[in-house]
Amino acid sequence: MTRRRMIPLKKWAEKQGIPYSSAHRMLKEGRLEAKVERVGKYFFVVEEVEDTAPKRATVLTLFTHAGGAGKTSLARDLGYELASRGYRVLLIDADPQSNLTAWLGVDPGEVEDKATLLPVVEGKPLPKPITGVLGEGVSVDLIPANMNLAMAEVVIPTRPAGMVVLRAALEGAEVRENYDFVLIDSPPSLGPIAGMAALAGDGLLVPVETSGKGIQALRSVLEVSRDYLDTLKALRFMPPDFPSFIRLIVPTKFDSRTASDRKFKNLLAQMEGVAPLSPPLSYRPAPYKEAIERGLPVQAVGDEKLREELRLVGDAVLSAFSFKDAKEVSAWA
Repeated sequence: MTRRRMIPLKKWAEKQGIPYSSAHRMLKEGRLEAKVERVGKYFFVVEEVEDTAPKRATVLTLFTHAGGAGKTSLARDLGYELASRGYRVLLIDADPQSNLTAWLGVDPGEVEDKATLLPVVEGKPLPKPITGVLGEGVSVDLIPANMNLAMAEVVIPTRPAGMVVLRAALEGAEVRENYDFVLIDSPPSLGPIAGMAALAGDGLLVPVETSGKGIQALRSVLEVSRDYLDTLKALRFMPPDFPSFIRLIVPTKFDSRTASDRKFKNLLAQMEGVAPLSPPLSYRPAPYKEAIERGLPVQAVGDEKLREELRLVGDAVLSAFSFKDAKEVSAWA
């Protein structure tokens, strides 16, 4: 079985040993012997590669205790990055703020309750996702959110096994067989919805702002992640010797020009024994703002450095789950 992989035209030209300007000119003149699709401002060469994905979906919950760490934008952009490599991606908005939904161009005010996770909280199957979000050759599916999802905070504690209802729903064949990755955007809290989202996955992906607030939030996440892992072990969802529920830490909003960011970077590097540490994402507010306004991933509007950083984060995620096409990455190259 094969899958589509989207390679930026610039990277493709480098692999072919030709200047990007020549590849771009050949494309405009119709002389490029490769299938090319455009996403936003960028051109991608589409290749068919052998499918090395596992037979069941990898479920990863983006989780943090503090707002403003870039959790939702990371869910959006990582979903896009994985989809551009040919992986089948489902994004789940588990945050009543509904930012992931809105940032993918879907109006939360028009989302019906039955299309969100509310039916799952009530013991019903996972709703049918919105398919083809993003489009233009790179597509992900989405289970959206709306403000009414906040009612789940009250309902979850009242239901038997309420904290694992989402995990049970994701065990269905439609999810486990139709997707390679499921990324859950959880609320920036430690409440029932966040707990349900965390317990639904194979581990946590934790964005950490390179600041004092970010380090403090990470300490809280480290503590609660141990409780989540103990719960899953007790329920026999995880083996007794599973080492850590945090599968990857992603430093965000990093500015190498400031002494404080370098200081907190070093503190994060010392925590690499707790969980793998990905390369950082830089502080670049302008392209992120444009991405939100246009309902696009930041890769479609940002500069080449941001695109490369997200490629490295994608490599780190694949490496954390031992995918064959993962690359070796250095956390602080």
